Amino acid sequence: MQTPAIVELGRMPFAQAHTRMRTLAEQVARGASDGEVWLVEHEPVFTAGRATSSEEATAVGAIAIERGGQITFHGPGQLVVYPIVRLPERDVGAWLRRLEAFGAAVCAEFSLDAVPSADGTGVFVAGKKVGSIGVALRRWVNLHGLALNVAMDLAPFFAVRPCGLAPDVMTDLSRAAGRPITMAAAIAAARRAMPVLLSVHGTGPSSRSSSDR
Repeated sequence: MQTPAIVELGRMPFAQAHTRMRTLAEQVARGASDGEVWLVEHEPVFTAGRATSSEEATAVGAIAIERGGQITFHGPGQLVVYPIVRLPERDVGAWLRRLEAFGAAVCAEFSLDAVPSADGTGVFVAGKKVGSIGVALRRWVNLHGLALNVAMDLAPFFAVRPCGLAPDVMTDLSRAAGRPITMAAAIAAARRAMPVLLSVHGTGPSSRSSSDR
């Protein structure tokens, strides 16, 4: 697998990130880039995956996108991890399991025992969902990724059925840990857990901040 840069984008509107993501994915697909893993926080927005009904998407003004899955919410206090990379193997299921394992590894940094969903895709702690996963593939290059709730206002989830689930199943790392967890701490944990996602051997991934872009 490539050795992609890890790029912190700070807070960025989803639409802006989405446009840049598609451009980078095309570069990766044609061999012009090794890809990047983005760590970003979004302004409040609902996004609707391919399995979302048009009625539900319209009701909350969700942005329809190409990822799998149903509707969900992104907003402040949520760390979204976008690995825009070529898959290490042509196995979508294995890639989703890798994303779940990465989310569990981030949780472990805060002494939280996380598990994947038994009947779907996601990251759960004590029966509550802390991480939502949805991807799209273009010529075996990944778009979208993992949204990990860190310290959020969970109220917007109650406007929809997030990922088809009851809204009260949603929680965040701070509630699960019983103490405040900052975005900076979550980003640091995600960086330490990155080999679980990327299976980097030898040299680790390089790093850049958003100011380098």
